[in-house]
This record gives sequence, C-alpha cells and structure tokens, in this order.
Amino acid sequence: MSNIINFLLCFWLPLLLAGLLGLLLGWLLFRGKKQVGDLSVEGEGALRAEADSLRARVQELEGRVSSRDTEVSGLKSKLAAAAAGAAVAGAAGAAVANKGDDGDDETYALEWRNRYLAARVKYLEGRLSDAPKAKKAAPKKKAAAKKAAPKAKAKPKPKAKAKAAPKPKVLYKDGPTDGKPDDLKLISGIGPKFEKDLNGKGVYYFRQIANWKKKDVTMVEGVIDSFPGRIDRDEWIKQAKGLAKSSGKAKSTGKKKPGPKPGTKRGNLTAAGTPRKKPGPKAGTTRKTKPKMSEAEVQFEKYYTSVKKYDPNAKRATVEGIVKYCGIALKSRDGRLVACSDEAELQRVADGFVTKKLGKTSGQMDLVKEICQDMKADRFKQRVTFYYLAAKKARKLGIFS
Repeated sequence: MSNIINFLLCFWLPLLLAGLLGLLLGWLLFRGKKQVGDLSVEGEGALRAEADSLRARVQELEGRVSSRDTEVSGLKSKLAAAAAGAAVAGAAGAAVANKGDDGDDETYALEWRNRYLAARVKYLEGRLSDAPKAKKAAPKKKAAAKKAAPKAKAKPKPKAKAKAAPKPKVLYKDGPTDGKPDDLKLISGIGPKFEKDLNGKGVYYFRQIANWKKKDVTMVEGVIDSFPGRIDRDEWIKQAKGLAKSSGKAKSTGKKKPGPKPGTKRGNLTAAGTPRKKPGPKAGTTRKTKPKMSEAEVQFEKYYTSVKKYDPNAKRATVEGIVKYCGIALKSRDGRLVACSDEAELQRVADGFVTKKLGKTSGQMDLVKEICQDMKADRFKQRVTFYYLAAKKARKLGIFS
C-alpha cells in the first residue's frame, strides 16, 4: 500500500501539477477575447473593414475605366469621320487635278498672251494721250501780219523722253515681234534642235530666257525634248542674262560711222576719208589664203585641246582614232559627255569601252572611277578625253594609233 502511494506521489503528482499550471497560463493569455469560429471578434472586424475599402477602390477604378472607354470610343468615331472626309476631299482634289492637267499648258500660254495684249493696249493708250493736239487755224489777218513780220528763230523742241520698253515676254505666240531673233545657240547647252523647239514654242530672245521663273523652267522642260534639270545644270538663265545684257549695251552705245563722200565707195576710202590706192601685187609673188576649216575639223580641234590639257604630249593620230571609235555618239551633246554622277552611265563605259575595246578583265569599274576623279575639275567631262585617259592608264593607246 505504501508502495502504491509512493508511486502516485512520485509520477502522477508532477503530471497533475503541470496540467494545472498549463490551464492557468492559458486562461491568463486568452482571457477577454471572444472567439467566433476560428477568428476573434477583433480580427473579423479588421478583415471586414479592409474588404469594404477594397470594394470601394474597385468601384472607383471601374468608373475610371468606363469613362476612359467612352472617351476612346468618341475619339475613334471622330477619327473615322475625319478619314472619310479626307478620302472624299482627296478624290475630289484628284479629279480636279486630273481635269486641270490636260489644259495646263494651253491655259498658261493663254495667260501670257492676255498679259501681252493688256500691256500692248496700255502702251498704245499712252501714245495716244501723249500725241500733240492739232492747233486751230489763226484768222487771216493774223496770218498776214505774221507774213509781214520778220521770221523769228524757232526754238529747239525739247527731246521727248524715251518711254520704258515693255517687259520682255516669256512666250510669243505670234512670232518674233520684237525684232530679229537672237542666236540661242550661243547659250551652252542649246543646239540647233533645241533652238528650233524653243522657237516653235515662242522663245526667240535671250531676255525671254533671262526672265524665266521656276514654273517657266518646268513648263519649257515639259514641251521640249529635254530631261528634267538640264536647264538648271547648264545654267541657261544665267548665260541668257549675260548675253542679253551685252547685246543690249551694244545696241544702246553703237554709233553710226560717217558715210562716204558722194561718188566714192566705202571700201575705197582711207581713215581720213581720202580715196584709197589699190596696191598692186609684187612681182613673182602670189597671195595665199588660209583654207577655211570644216565643222568637223573645228570640233576635232576642241577634242584635241581638251586632251592636251591632261597630256601635253598627246598624239593627234591617237585622238583621231578615239574620235573615229566614238563615231555617231559624238553627234549629240549628251553623247559627247560622260556623266560621272550616273552609275548606269559609268557601268556602260566599264562594260563597253574598258572591257570590250581595251580588253580588261578585272578592275574595270575602278579604272572608270579613277578617271572621274582625275577629271573632277571639269564640270562637263568630254568623252574623247575620258576614253583617252582610260586607255593611257590601261597602257592601250597603241590600239588607236
């Protein structure tokens, strides 16, 4: 019995005391907190408040998204309406433009014609207003008195002021009405064909070309057989201004020489006005005249001079061989020049002249570009000179001798 009591006191009593101590501690820790399910009342209240704030935030964001969608849909409808309006306006503009292109040239020419007629009418009206009015006849008595009175010296009439000439026109639809036409071939870049085309379109004088504007250049390039930009590249307007100015000075400052005395021919007078004695030929001598060069010979001299600028020791026979090789290509101005800015042109020279004539199998394009660099100072690169330098660098001049 004593053994059982000792066992209970030694084993179960500590366990019982530990359990009581745990219950006491638990009561102390959780007193005052009411539990509802798995959460306390305070925890549930905090969660509910957080959920309400989140719901309010979601509603606010949904409202913003809805207003933004409404704004975007409104912008889309406005954009669609604007695109439709632009399409309609573009179609109408294209129709009007297409309708106007057909008569653009005729309308422009008619506009210049009307300007010329208006200026002509104004000029004639000015002439009529400046004409002196006829004086009334004086009575017979006054006329008789004037006959009896000695004649008084007539006062010299003041010289009439020269009227300003009308501004030069761009087109003359009724022919060259302002005097003899100018030689338009004096402008570098205009040959006989271009001069004929320009005359056919009403352009006869340097002053016309000198007064061209941008729209006039575009119009002229459209009606003559010329590639766009040629007029600006060759500086037709600048050349025409200089030629018009020089020809105008020559007309205004030119003085007539005194005529020959009656009974003598102008060619038989000396500078002093006395008859000139005809010198007789010296005995045993004959008068030699230098033969006039043909057009082909004059053109060849230009080619030869251009080549000698780069090679003073160039042989005439070699240059003649290159000119013969070029043949009919030199008949046109474009054929006489090599455009280094045109890759297709350089490729044709490399494939044709360098490969086939000079026989090079590699580096053809490099050779062509090297010649372009050597002739960089020349704005217009002569084809004969270009081929000569290419053959010289390739050591093939002998094939043209």
